[in-house]
Amino acid sequence: MNIRHLLLWCICCLLVPLHSCNDVDDLQTQANLLKERVTALEKSVEQMNESVSGLQYLLSGTSIVGVTAIDRGYKLELADGQSFNIIAGENVGGLLPLMKISDEGYWMYSVDGTNYIRMNDRNGKPLNAYPVNENGGPIISPQMRVSADGYWQVSGDGGKTYDFLMNGGNKVSALADISLGMNSIFSNIVYNKDKSEIVLTMKAGGQQYTFSVIDNFFLNVVGAESEQVFFLSETRKYMVEQSEVQEATIQAPEGWKVALSETELSITSPDVTDMEKQENINIVITSPKNYIRVVTVQAKLLTTKYTPGTSQVWKDYIGKTADNVLLDFSFAGYKHGEVAPPDVYTLGYKVYNIMSYGAVPNDGKSDRDAFIRLLEAMGATRGQDADAIRYQMNSAKAIIYFPEGEFILQGTGENNMPLRLTMNDLIIKGAGRDKTTIKMDVQNEPARPNEMWSAPVMLELKHNSGLTDLTTVTADAVKSTFSVEVASTAGIKAGNWVCLSLVNNAPALIEQELAPHTVTAGMTNIKDKGVQIYDYHQVKSVSGNKVTFVEPLMHGVEAKWGWKIQKYPHYENIGIEDLTFAGNAKADFAHHASAADDGAYKPLNLNRLTNSWMRRVDFISVSEAASVVNSANVSVYDVHIGGNRGHSAIRSQASSRVFIGKVIDDSNGYEAINSSGQIGSILITGAGQYHACGVSKQSMGAVIWNVHWGLDACFESHATQPRATLIDQCKGGFMPWRQGGDDDQMPNHLDDLIIWNMDATNVKYNNSWNNKFIWWDSANKWWKNLPPVIVGFHGASITFDESPEQIKRLESNGSSVTPYSLYEAQLRERLGYVPAWLNSLK
Repeated sequence: MNIRHLLLWCICCLLVPLHSCNDVDDLQTQANLLKERVTALEKSVEQMNESVSGLQYLLSGTSIVGVTAIDRGYKLELADGQSFNIIAGENVGGLLPLMKISDEGYWMYSVDGTNYIRMNDRNGKPLNAYPVNENGGPIISPQMRVSADGYWQVSGDGGKTYDFLMNGGNKVSALADISLGMNSIFSNIVYNKDKSEIVLTMKAGGQQYTFSVIDNFFLNVVGAESEQVFFLSETRKYMVEQSEVQEATIQAPEGWKVALSETELSITSPDVTDMEKQENINIVITSPKNYIRVVTVQAKLLTTKYTPGTSQVWKDYIGKTADNVLLDFSFAGYKHGEVAPPDVYTLGYKVYNIMSYGAVPNDGKSDRDAFIRLLEAMGATRGQDADAIRYQMNSAKAIIYFPEGEFILQGTGENNMPLRLTMNDLIIKGAGRDKTTIKMDVQNEPARPNEMWSAPVMLELKHNSGLTDLTTVTADAVKSTFSVEVASTAGIKAGNWVCLSLVNNAPALIEQELAPHTVTAGMTNIKDKGVQIYDYHQVKSVSGNKVTFVEPLMHGVEAKWGWKIQKYPHYENIGIEDLTFAGNAKADFAHHASAADDGAYKPLNLNRLTNSWMRRVDFISVSEAASVVNSANVSVYDVHIGGNRGHSAIRSQASSRVFIGKVIDDSNGYEAINSSGQIGSILITGAGQYHACGVSKQSMGAVIWNVHWGLDACFESHATQPRATLIDQCKGGFMPWRQGGDDDQMPNHLDDLIIWNMDATNVKYNNSWNNKFIWWDSANKWWKNLPPVIVGFHGASITFDESPEQIKRLESNGSSVTPYSLYEAQLRERLGYVPAWLNSLK
């Protein structure tokens, strides 16, 4: 053999094993592709099997007691405690048999969409879609799977054994290149909540099955719909909504402590764990008809204890250091933020349906007369104030109910003086803010022609009496403490509400109040009327000459200036919920351009109230949404303001510890070029009310929490001596002239303005500020704020003037801090947990 032949022979020898390796690789690749395609089909098959089982259970007569929307379908909870996900599917890369039920009630399948073959078990017995289980055992539904080599198999014994699906004597491939298009037996699923029914439409043949839903048996843990993350030894409380629950049994993993009441679920995590873990807390509920549901809270347990936060300002607060600059805002809101307002139907109040007194929804006619007849039926007596028609009684103990539809309370051609309701224990309730609308169809004119914003409101809930003196304060008291000493405690007892007040125009006091700034010639209000403080408190105890309040003082007390305790007449338990107020605010709002701009559509005011609330309420095209005036511990939350832009949103006005939270203010309007009525030419979607949620007059201790206002807005701080305001984890524009207030009523805000984790979406400077945001502009008579505390300002970039005259404390400008919510952290610090009502809003 010559060298050439030897070389060719060697090359051939080398190629033989190489070719063999390629064959092996090809086979392995094909096997991997087969495995991948089978795996891809497994989820689709799993969903199809669950839909089949769910349908078969429904056909057996089992009742549906719960319906929860999921991706492409619904989770159905059945009366025996079982649940199934019913899916209307999506396209998949393979052939899935179409399934239907024959006229005789047997399961059938098709691989071509035309010819159907009956499903049998391995003994040749047809699989019945309407099982009659004589022995009381489980219902057996056909279960499908794909074999390892890619063929369809069916089980008729609950998955114990499987046989191949056959078509013309051949096994049916699941990996054919065609697809019948859906990974479900259903082409459509419709849940009609109003009719309490769910309709399932089969993909094969279009058969429809309608099943009733029992929707009055439930237990909802509000705010726990997604996984809840717990630190060690952490207590969380959740609001609970329930109906027709006769008994509830809690099944909690070892170490968890869980307690359930009619309105609240409390969960305390274990003290120790050796690893991070995910666990389920199950609540098994039964109804008087022996229906069963399982409510699951998914919990993730961490390996560490709760860390209060990394902010140095926060550490100074909880450490009570000399550098602390924070007040305790945790007492704001209904019942001092500790509990939610009640389910109004548990109060035992009589329900008055406005339709029973002649109101007709959606007819375009005024329902004011029907509303008045309803008030008279309640027993309210009519009176006439100079500025309103008054309906008065001591305690209404009534729910005024507006059912679904639009009701006009201010219409054309009638006496549209404000309706003033003066009574305790009154609820105004709708069928839902997406269902019930109370309409202000015509505008109000200003009460004082030279004050464009002075138009009255449509509806006012108000105590008519004012403050009267009880005693004088005889000793100094430090800010953040709880007690004052007085000359006499006559007429003061635990549980009373009083006003701790000061009105004094002594120049030395004014200088002290405005430090580090000084009074200017234009500040005639504070110069003439003096320092004005009205701080409403509930009395906790009386001992000797000492009066102790439930809440801390938000301002230091020096007896030499003439502090008083005054009697505070008020109403309690006033609630407004589940409806929408609508006006006709003009589309081209401009600040102070006309009376129609500033105050034509003001639907509501709350005046001299305590422990009252407004929740789940929307406002559409209003000049001003609502003001909480001369009140204490009122909560306003879960509110949306939309439609055409107006003058202002929701404010705490001369009130104490008002909570305004979870408000979305995205009304539409034109950019405000300045505060004198000039607007731009471009309509801004989500501009927001000109003044967003905030404070005015002698407001103290207000919390503006988790409010998302518009791009062309900023929080309100409307002068006449508001103090101690927390702007907490809010989001929106940061426009410097939106605080508001007449020049003679400056400053916009006095001491203790706290801006915590503000997420700015749009920032603007005045041109004269040299690219630094300042809070007291000596050259601008409308912009004067005492130095605030700013922590965690982030979003749009901003540079603050950090001089002591402009900022009291600045931390972490450009990035957020922990705790993310100061109000929530202070509540946790005081109570040991975050209250259920606040958890439900997060």
